[in-house]
Amino acid sequence: MGIVQTLKSQISRREAKKDIVFSLYNQLVAAARQPALYNRFKVPDTLDGRFDCIVLHMSLFIAATDEKAMAEDDLKALSRDLVSVFLKDMDRNLREIGIGDLSVGKQVKKMGTAFLGRVDAYKKALASKTPEAALAKALERNLYRGDKRKPVVLKGLAAYAKSAHENLAKLTISDIRTGQLPKETFRIPGS
Repeated sequence: MGIVQTLKSQISRREAKKDIVFSLYNQLVAAARQPALYNRFKVPDTLDGRFDCIVLHMSLFIAATDEKAMAEDDLKALSRDLVSVFLKDMDRNLREIGIGDLSVGKQVKKMGTAFLGRVDAYKKALASKTPEAALAKALERNLYRGDKRKPVVLKGLAAYAKSAHENLAKLTISDIRTGQLPKETFRIPGS
């Protein structure tokens, strides 16, 4: 194979990987925008609430794929690329709402730090002996920002998050590499 063919092949693989990452990101964002999350589970329909809802869905995906990624370097890279797309999207959104160029970098850095803290909190909650209870506490602290919600709302969102994580964990590496998540992955019962 000549150098031109090799370069074309590498570019083609890079573009395909980029398409997979964008597809996964768009599906996670779509899942975070389900009206039932805001209506039934009372996620604040604010900039912070939407940010935290996207972070929750990204966290569920990352937690579910982490174990698979231990054996697959390209899955580790996929998670890194997914986070990179998320941060670029946050940067773009901040600019669209009029945050000045000098402040955007600081805001994105704060968002990145918050993102990493929440991913860690949700991963620990999911790995605990009582994941739904631990998720409810993490959600109250992070997504609801300490606002005491009715226990039924917290339990409902925690049950949804646990179910979505379990659905994601069932995916094979081949499933993930397609970039298409099954529709039932983020199904909210009764929606």
